[in-house]
Amino acid sequence: MRDMRCLSNESGVTLVELMVVLVLSMLLMGAVYMTFQLQHSSARAQTDVSAVQNDIRVAIDIVALDIMHAGLSTNPSRRIPGIPGGTSGAHTLTLQMDVDQDGALTSAGEIIVYSLDADGNLVRNDPNAGVTHVVANGVTALEFRYRGVTSAGVIQDIDPGAGTLDDAQAGAVRLVNVTITKQADRVDSQTGNPIQRTLSRWIARRNGAIEAL
Repeated sequence: MRDMRCLSNESGVTLVELMVVLVLSMLLMGAVYMTFQLQHSSARAQTDVSAVQNDIRVAIDIVALDIMHAGLSTNPSRRIPGIPGGTSGAHTLTLQMDVDQDGALTSAGEIIVYSLDADGNLVRNDPNAGVTHVVANGVTALEFRYRGVTSAGVIQDIDPGAGTLDDAQAGAVRLVNVTITKQADRVDSQTGNPIQRTLSRWIARRNGAIEAL
């Protein structure tokens, strides 16, 4: 009879037991939510970082393509500098191309200027055609460095100082270093700081008149 009474007991759980279960469930759900939030924030930050780095890589690829083609001439008897003197410095790069937009040889050649505008955009300006393209936005720093080779084959830095490369310096440039720092629109939720990355690359000139230092 005693065993039958135990099996037929329908008293259920008490209020205290129910409250304990609810509290434990809330704690478990809170832990799951916190883990989800952390994973979501980390994933979003990584996505922003990847986007910033990809934008910089694309921008440097565009600049590199122009540097490698600067001074290219289809006329073997015609030599153009590729980097005109008195135009390029630490934050501005001017490249002289051989052909205009129609592909015809011109005395002055097509000029491409890379610089930062007032809105923090890396721009590619073609003053002869009156066209300016935004290569990357949100750029906080743009820097160019230059190197040349002496007659003895020694690589040396070419420093324009606070000004621009003179004719001799510009004509001796064989390597151009492009450094771009870009900042994302959003801040890192984990640190509270803006997401910012810097990439740098040395690019070798392949064309144009190049003299020894």
